[in-house]
Formats: sequence, structure tokens, C-alpha cells
Amino acid sequence: MKKQTAIALLFLLGLSFPLLAQVNRCSYVIPRHTDNWLFAQNAGLLFDASGDVSANNPSGNNLSFGINFATFSDESGNLLFYTNGRSVYNSNNVQINYGPLLSGSYASSTSIVPNPSSPNQFYIFTTSDIVNNSANDSTSGLNFSMVDMSQGSGGAVVQHNRHLLDRCIYGVSAVEASDKSGFWVVTRGLENNSFYSFKVTSEGVDTNAVISPNLGSVISSDPNLQEGIGILKISPDGKRIAYSSFGGQFVELFNFDSSTGEVSGPAIKIVPPQHFVTPYIGPYSIEFSPDGSKLFVIVIFFNDQSNNRIYQYDINLSMKETWLNDSPMAQNPTALQLARDGKIYVSRAGSAHIGVIGAPNRPDISCNYTEDWILVPGAPGVLKRNAFPTFVQSYFNNPHFDYDTKCDGDATEFWLHNPSFSDATTTWDFGDAGNTTQGTGLNPAHQFSGPGVFNVSVTERWNGESFTTTLPVIINALPPKSFAAKGDSMYLFPGSRIPLDGGQGMFSYFWQDGSNNQFFDVDSPGLVVVEYEDMNCCRNSDSLKVIALDISLPNAFTPDGNGVNDYFKALGPSDGIEDFTLAIYNRWGQRIWETKNFADSWDGTLSGQQLPSGVYTWYLTFNVIGNISSIGKVKYKGSVTLLR
Repeated sequence: MKKQTAIALLFLLGLSFPLLAQVNRCSYVIPRHTDNWLFAQNAGLLFDASGDVSANNPSGNNLSFGINFATFSDESGNLLFYTNGRSVYNSNNVQINYGPLLSGSYASSTSIVPNPSSPNQFYIFTTSDIVNNSANDSTSGLNFSMVDMSQGSGGAVVQHNRHLLDRCIYGVSAVEASDKSGFWVVTRGLENNSFYSFKVTSEGVDTNAVISPNLGSVISSDPNLQEGIGILKISPDGKRIAYSSFGGQFVELFNFDSSTGEVSGPAIKIVPPQHFVTPYIGPYSIEFSPDGSKLFVIVIFFNDQSNNRIYQYDINLSMKETWLNDSPMAQNPTALQLARDGKIYVSRAGSAHIGVIGAPNRPDISCNYTEDWILVPGAPGVLKRNAFPTFVQSYFNNPHFDYDTKCDGDATEFWLHNPSFSDATTTWDFGDAGNTTQGTGLNPAHQFSGPGVFNVSVTERWNGESFTTTLPVIINALPPKSFAAKGDSMYLFPGSRIPLDGGQGMFSYFWQDGSNNQFFDVDSPGLVVVEYEDMNCCRNSDSLKVIALDISLPNAFTPDGNGVNDYFKALGPSDGIEDFTLAIYNRWGQRIWETKNFADSWDGTLSGQQLPSGVYTWYLTFNVIGNISSIGKVKYKGSVTLLR
């Protein structure tokens, strides 16, 4: 009779199905909170999912007059609410501030900032009219109100006019903190040369300002001087801040630290080349290019806007100045606002057409200012001065180009976020020494030679000029094989289990039985397969095949030297077995042979002397590598007959 022990053998198999290395979770998605622009009754712009823009002329909106607008859309681009600094309306044009009006004015600035941890809560920051900007007025200066879109029927203003600062300029600007912990809301004081930054976090608005004193000009509160009338803008990358003083007839540029909220110098003062003979001429609307390297300024001739001018200042070239709307272009630009498509839109007094600075990162007239970019039928007569809504500036901090997928072994696709002024001769240098193939066109693909950081350059061409942008591109390594450390085989003893680990720190797991835990217990023969995705959205897989295996010990043997059945030993592969012991005893309980080596065999002798025929008892013990068993070490007992 033969005693058999069933054991499972696992062999490591190669990958047998394709990898899906990238999913949307790790793809950069341009924020869509700025998709809806409302800037007059029945007049606006709408950006769709692909970034294309069209005239948005919704009937019934309540922005019949004024120049102070702010809108906010959800992450899918659906309009949530808008304000003119006084009243707040939801997307159905229903007023949702049932209490007092907001403390802003139709002529100052407003900024809407979300609560970073609540999709329904928002803060509206308002500045008061410069005429009423008095330290004796409890609603003057900078205030905020809170909107909760989960309240009421379509949202409600649940806090009104919480006071932050007694007196400030018209302008207020917001940008995300560098550590993504919240947002900074910044304004500038009157009768001093200080900046005031307030942090918005998941806890709400911190009313204790970060004060940056002694910077630039002292801004007068005298309404007749109009120095406090102007626009404040932070660059999309949160590194610079600029203020235009209409009455002061200058623009000042400073450094900004989005980690601390501090403004620092030295101040760069810009005086556009105008013959300022009246107090009704001065710089008003300003905007940064997406990469923060250029500052655009509109000089307003308040009493005759047919003389308005747009200037570009190259920050990296000692503020080199370029007049963009020189004759024969119309001299009627009024407001600037960067959009998520990487262009700066330009309102024009008395015109139904919105202009555009199509490539604002480019220098001089190569930035492509175009007057009649898009027709907005409801616009004439309402685009008087600053008629565009304001937004959190960091929503426009988008890379010049982007790419997908981002994992080793995949073909990585590239595209420009703003391809409007680039032709098909655009070329790409992928910075890959292992694969020097170049790319051409607006949407090339490249398979990198391995993981790493590559400096990818795109050279765009337009009207005979070339413009190169270089950005780092990260190609991630695939996650390692889950079972590599276990070698080629394992054993599974009946009643035991083998715990397998799909890999530490993965984002998701998928085992062959549909389970999605990190760990999986093997308790029967079969194919074990796991697919896993890491935090970089790179996927890999591993598999183990379970094969039943017998370990047998003969019940008789004949050590007569004829080469057949001459030895007694354990039969079967030894891989995966440890702590092995096989011992043989005679009828009196004397141990006559023992081995700890699976390959050893007994020849029927003791100390070189042949033992007589008879029945002998054997004991077998061992452990199976990687097995967990409730009975502990495997133990077996049997007998073998020695025949001579």
C-alpha cells in the first residue's frame, strides 16, 4: 500500500494580456469652473468640454448694468451662480440673497472662492465703491458673504457682509495656495502702501490678514484722485501680482508667494506712454499671460474710448513694451480676461465683437491680437469699461501642452492646449536619447525608451516665426511583479492556505475571482491572476499556476542490487519543502536511519550491516514554504516492508 500526500505546485507565468496603463484619474483635466461668462444682460461666452468658445446669450440673466461681475461653474462646467457685487443669482436667474444686498458696488471688483472641502460652499469677496470707502462705514472696504448651494431652492446666501478690511482699492484677486490647502484672497489698502492677504481653507475665511507693508506707492483714498480705481491681478502660477491705478496713471508689479500670501518687492512701476492731460485717462484692465511672463494693460480714455490702447509688457525682457492695437485697428478695447483655452479675451466698447490675444505667451505682436474674434449679439452698448467676470486666477495655470499616457511601454500622446496659432509644421523634440525619433504636427505620439524625466520641447510655427516651449515630462515605471520574490514554484498542502500580496500601496487590485483586496488566499489548484494599478495609473499583472503534486513513499522495497526498487525514499519534487525529516524505526522502537535531505534514500542497512527482512516504521515531517496551516508542521507515519 502506498501513502500519498497531495501538494499544490505554483509556477510563475508570464504576462498574457495587454496593459491599460493610463486612465482619466491621472490625466490632467483643465478646471471648468470658468466655463460660463456672463457680462451683460443676455450676453456672455460659453466654453465647452473641448475648450471651444461660443457666444452665450441666455435670456433672463440679471446683469443689466454695471461692470462688476463674477460667475462660478461646477467641475463639469455647469453654471452654479453669478453676482454683480450686490445681488446673487443661481443658474435659473433666481435671486438667492434674501437678506441685505452684498456690500460691493456695480463698479468695483468681486471674487468668488470655493470652500476647498465643500462643493456647496462659496465665499463672495466684495470691495466697496471708492466714494463710500470710508473707515466710518461698517460695510466699506473688503467684505465677504457665504453662499451655500445646498440651502433653499437653488442655493442661498447664508452669511452677509462679514467685514475684513476698512478701506481698500477696487481690486481684489484670488489664487490657490501652493500646497493646495486653500486659496489666497488679496487686496491693497488705501492711505498706505500695504497689501492684505486672507486665507480661505476648509475651516472658512481666516480674518487675520497676512500684511505686506511698505511696497510701492501709497494709494490715496481721495475719490477725486481715483488712485484706488483699478484692477488687481495675480498671475496664474501665483508668483506675481500687479495693480493698475487709473487715477495714479501707473501700473505696479510685485512678487507674490502663494505659500505664505506675502507680497514682496522691489516694485516695478510702469507708466504707459500716454500724454495724460486729464484725470480721466489711465491704465485700467490688466491681465497676465498663462505662463506669467507677459503683462497686458489697457489704457482707458474715459471720455473717448475710441482712443483706448492695449500694451504688452515682457516681464523677462526688462518690461519691453509693445502697442498691440496700433492703427488701422480700432482703439476701443475696454477689458481683458484670461480664459481656460489659454487666450485673453478683449471686450470692445460699442462693438458686438469680442477680440482675443490668441497666443499671449508670445512676445510683441506675435501674441496675435485679433479684433473680431467672436460675435456676441448682446454685447453692443454694454461693454463700456470692464465688462468681463472675474475668476480664481489659478484656474488658468494650465500647461502649454499636455500628454497621455504616462507609463513605461506605452505610446504617449501629446497635444497643445491652445493650438489656434500653430500650423502643421510644428515639431517636437522628446529629449529621449534612447529613441531620438522626432514628432511633427499638433498631436504626435512617442514611445519613450524607458521611465524617467524627459525635457520635451515643442517648436510652434506661425506666419514664418518659430516659438519653442520646453516642459518636463514624467514617464513612470510600471509597478513591480507581485509574486517575483516567491520564485518559480510554491506548494500548497491540503487544509493550508498561501496568502498572496498583490503589491503594497497600489490604488486598485483585481483578482481572477473578481475580488479587489490587496491580499488573496490560495487554497486550491488553479490559475491565480492579479491585475493592479498604482498611484500613477500604471498597470501591471502577475499570475501563478497551481498544479497538484503527489509526494509518495513506497510500502516495500528489495535492496538486492538489481537496480529495481533498491532504496526507500520520498518520491516527488522537493521544491518548496523545508524542515524535512524522514526517520525509520525497527519493531523495538530503535531508530535505525534518519535524514533531513529530501534526496537521501535508505538502502536497508544499519552501520554498513544489512538488516533482515521485515516491517519497519517510518515518520515523515516537513513544512511547506509560504503555507499557513491550522495544524502546524506536516506529520505522517507509515510502514515499509524490507524484502530480501
